[in-house]
Amino acid sequence: MIALCTSILGAAIPSCKRYLGEMDQTNYSPLASGERYTIYGLLFISDRVDFLVRAPDDLPFWVPSYLFDLVDSSAPTGWEFCITQSKPDYKVLFDTFGINYIFGYSLLVNEYQHYVGIVEREPGEVQRFLKNFQMDVSG
Repeated sequence: MIALCTSILGAAIPSCKRYLGEMDQTNYSPLASGERYTIYGLLFISDRVDFLVRAPDDLPFWVPSYLFDLVDSSAPTGWEFCITQSKPDYKVLFDTFGINYIFGYSLLVNEYQHYVGIVEREPGEVQRFLKNFQMDVSG
């Protein structure tokens, strides 16, 4: 999946779809408007979808899909689906944040420690992410 970034500011997110203190001024840099990004996962929070993306030379992070237009909506081969309420480790995501589903690469949806490591930018899990996609692990 590929998405074109159309905004890096929270103002692009409808006020009724904002979570965790997002405001008009919330800045999602290092994203850049007009740039294309690979989507590595989808996170379904109540009635909103977030994308797992990675800017060049930066770590992967979750951002609201409202900041993008899809350029290529085809799901990569091998992506898997996680219903958070049905998986004991992931259930806390539903109970705490209203995250219903995660759709993405196998590690993301099957290893809760990896999911948390990506969110918290834990070096070992970020390395696993980079290795999984054969990215330069020095950047």
